[in-house]
Amino acid sequence: MTGPGNTPGGGDDGGPSDHTGGEPSDRTGGDQSADSEPPDRWADAAAEEGPTRVLHVDDDGTVRERVASLVAAEYDVVTVTGTAEECDAVARLEAGEPDVLLFEPDTAAVDAGRLLAAAAVPVVFYTRLDPGELSESVFAAADTFVEKWTAEAGLRFVVEKVLWTVRESERESRLARALDPVAAGESQSCQFLLYEDGTPVWESESLADFLAGRGVTVTVPETTDFYRTLGAVVSHDPDSVRAVRTAGTPAEPTEFTLPTERGRARFRYTEDALSDLPGPVRLAVVEDVTRRGRSDARLELLTLLDEHVQDGISVVDADGRIEYHNDSFGSLLGYDDMVGEHSASYMAPGELERGQRAVQRLLASDRDSEVLDMEFVTADGDRRTLAVHFTAREDDGEYEGLVNVARDISDRRERERQLERYRTLVEHAGDPMFVVDADCRLVRSNEAMSRLFYAADSSLAGTELADLFPEGGVETLRPTMERARETGESATCELRLPDVTDDERRFEVTVAPLPGEGGDAVGILHEVTERQRRESELDLLKQVLARVLRHDVRTGLTVVRGQAEVLAERTDGEEREMAETIVRHSEELVETAEKARAIEQVIDSDDGQVTMDLRTVVNRAVANVAAAYPDAEYDATVTRQVPVSVHEAFPYAVENLVENAVEHSSTNPRSQAREDAADHDSPVDEMDHAAKTADPTAGTGRRNRHDPTVTVSATVEADTVALHVADDGPGISEQELEVISEREETPLKHGTGIGLWLVDWVVEHSGGDLTFDTGDEGTTVTVRVARGDPDELGRRPE
Repeated sequence: MTGPGNTPGGGDDGGPSDHTGGEPSDRTGGDQSADSEPPDRWADAAAEEGPTRVLHVDDDGTVRERVASLVAAEYDVVTVTGTAEECDAVARLEAGEPDVLLFEPDTAAVDAGRLLAAAAVPVVFYTRLDPGELSESVFAAADTFVEKWTAEAGLRFVVEKVLWTVRESERESRLARALDPVAAGESQSCQFLLYEDGTPVWESESLADFLAGRGVTVTVPETTDFYRTLGAVVSHDPDSVRAVRTAGTPAEPTEFTLPTERGRARFRYTEDALSDLPGPVRLAVVEDVTRRGRSDARLELLTLLDEHVQDGISVVDADGRIEYHNDSFGSLLGYDDMVGEHSASYMAPGELERGQRAVQRLLASDRDSEVLDMEFVTADGDRRTLAVHFTAREDDGEYEGLVNVARDISDRRERERQLERYRTLVEHAGDPMFVVDADCRLVRSNEAMSRLFYAADSSLAGTELADLFPEGGVETLRPTMERARETGESATCELRLPDVTDDERRFEVTVAPLPGEGGDAVGILHEVTERQRRESELDLLKQVLARVLRHDVRTGLTVVRGQAEVLAERTDGEEREMAETIVRHSEELVETAEKARAIEQVIDSDDGQVTMDLRTVVNRAVANVAAAYPDAEYDATVTRQVPVSVHEAFPYAVENLVENAVEHSSTNPRSQAREDAADHDSPVDEMDHAAKTADPTAGTGRRNRHDPTVTVSATVEADTVALHVADDGPGISEQELEVISEREETPLKHGTGIGLWLVDWVVEHSGGDLTFDTGDEGTTVTVRVARGDPDELGRRPE
C-alpha cells in the first residue's frame, strides 16, 4: 500500500502540521535533541569531497533562515544558500553551484517549470502544498517530497532527506552493483579447483578464512585434503558428510547450517566436473546463503499473504514511491495501478507528515514494526481510514523503504463513534436511559435511571432488568429488543411501574440496537402517565362537545331560528330587520356546528381511501352551492371522467371550496341568497350530496356586475390530479391562510370560520396537498390528490 510515508529517521506525535514554527504537541520517540550530532556517515563523505551544497528556494524568509541556522549549528557536512528570486536561482543552477535543490513550489515569484528545467541536481520539495495541488510535470520532477513542518524536528528531517537524496543520486544501479567484482573480504562464496583426491589446485581463499569471515565458531582442521576439511566442519550432519566425498560428483547441491557468533548461518556446497580442462579437475563452491534463505522465506510469506488474504499489501521505496501493491490494496482505494506514484498522492491532507514522523519513531526504536491509523482518499473522492502495519526495509543499515499491510477500519471507526455518541447520550439524557446486553443485564445507565429506581449510579451496572422491572416487565421488553435487533431499527413497547405510593406510572420504552456483534441495545424510558391521563380527559371532552354540538346547540338554534322567522313575518321596519339578523346568524351557527361534526367524522375515520369520479363530485358540489347562491356564475370545466383516490368526505371539502369562493367574492347580502334558497336543506346531515341535483347555472339570469364568478377546473398529471377552484373576488385574508398553514389558532390570531379547516383535514386524510394563490384578480385554491383506478370507481374500502 502507499504506506505511512518516506523518511530516513525519527518520531511522530500524530498531530496536525505546524506551519508557524511552534513545537509539535509531542516530541517523544526518535527526534534528535538540540545538541545532537549529524550521522557519522556524512562526516566521512564531507572530509573527502567537501560539504553538500544546498540551494534553498522559498519566498518565506523565516523558513530559509531557520533551515540555514540549524545547518550552521549542527551540520558540518552541509552548507545552505537561500533565495526567493527566480533569476538568481536559475543562474546558480546553471553555474553548477548547488549539489541539491531544496524547493517550495508555492513560491510566488518563481516559475516552477523553468526552475526545475534548469536543475540538473536532485530536487527535494519542502512544501505546504498537498501533492494533489501540483501539476503532474512539477510533481514528477521531485526526487522526494517532505511536508513543510517548521518545528525543530521537522527541520532536521528535511536536512536528513536532502543528504539521503544526494547519496542515492550518486549510487550506481542495483544491476551494476550486482555485476561488480566483490572484494574477497566481502564475498558470499569461495571457490576451489580440486583433484580427485581433494588436493586444491587453486582456491579463491581458504575455507578456514571464508568461514571465519562469516563468524562461524566451528574449528576448521588444517589439512591439504579439501574433502576431509569440509567433512570435519559438517561432521554434526551425517547426510552432509556423505555428500562430501572424493569419488564421483554430487548430483544436487548440499545445504547445511553452522553455528556463528550471532546464531546460525546457512551454507550451500556444489561441485561440478570440468570436462573441458585436462585431467580430473573439479570445481567446488561453498556459498553463504543465509541472507538468501531469509529473503526467500520472507518472499514466500509475502506471496502467501498476497494470494490468500484480503488485506492490502504494498511496498514503497525510501523516496515514498510505490514499487508494488496487490489487488486487495487497489480495491481498498479504488485504483487499478498505483505503481510509480508517490504515496502522498493518495493520502488525506496532513497524513504524509504523520506517516513520516511515525517511520522516524520506528527507525529510532528497537521495534520491527508499527501500526498507524491513517486516512486516505479513494478514487471517488471519499475518505477511508486504514490501519497500516508497516515494517522498515534496510540494506547494510540504510533505510530502503517500507513493506505495508493495510486493513480497512472505516466501519470500525464509525462504530466507535456511534458507541461514543450513545455513551454520551445515555449519560446526559434527561429521561432514564440504559444499555443492556443480550442477557438483559445492564451495561450502563444514567442518573435519571438511577433516580427512577432509587439507586446509586454505580449500583445499577451489572444488574438484571428482572430485578428492576415488576413481574412480566422483562417478558414485555424482550420481544421488543429482539425485534429491534432483527430489523436494525428502533422498536417500542409500554411498561407500567409502581411508585412509592403504589400508584401506577406508565412508560413508553424505545429500544434500538447498538452497532457490533455483542447484541447490546440502548433503551429510553419516556413517562407517558400524564400524557395518557390528558388524552383520556380530551377524549371525554370531545365526546361532551360532540353531544352538545349534535343535540343541545343544534336543537336550541333550531328553536331560536323558528321563533325569529315568526317574528320577521309579523313585524316590519326595524323590528323585522332585527328578526332577520337573528335568523341569519342562527343558520350560520347551525352550519358551523354541522361542519364541526363533519371534521370530527373525518378525524375519527379509519382513513380508508375510496375512488371517486372528480367530474361527478364537482358537478354535485356546484349544484348544491348554486342552489344557495343563485346570483353567482359557475363555470365547471371538468367534462370527462377523472378517477381520484380520496377520503370519503372529499365531496364535502370540494363543496366548501366552491362555497368559500362565492362568499369571499360576493358583494350581495347573504340574507338575500338565503331567502332565495329558503327551501334548501343543509347537505351535512348524512354527508350525502348525491341528492342535490340543482342546475349549476340556476340564477345566472339575474347576475349583475357585482355577482361573483367561480371557475372549477382540473389538470390530470402523471400520478396526480390537480383540482383548481378560482374566484374573482378580493381573496382570502393573509390571517386566514396563516392560521391554516401554521395549524394553530390563538385569541389574537384565528380564522373567521371552520370551512377551510374542514377542507384542510379532508385533503390531508386524502393524502393530498392544499395550496392558495391570492392576487388582484382573485384567489385560486388548488387541491392535488392521487389518481385513482377506474376499475375501483364505486367500491367502498374494505
